[in-house]
Amino acid sequence: MDYRVVLDPAGERTWKGRCVSGDEEDCGAESLVLGSEQAPTDWMAVHTKQTGHERFERIYKDYALVRKVE
Repeated sequence: MDYRVVLDPAGERTWKGRCVSGDEEDCGAESLVLGSEQAPTDWMAVHTKQTGHERFERIYKDYALVRKVE
């Protein structure tokens, strides 16, 4: 059987940013879990302005459904 994965329209999508700048260890500062892609982008820009840090991990989470292809 063939299956396909689709976005679950009932599932929440979230975005978060985490600062991974640092020589010896990561800064580790994190944005809140936010409901749009732009919000952590804005947080990263503010964090960079305040600290000079430029390297971030972007974390995206969603929910998926697996459907049988007829």
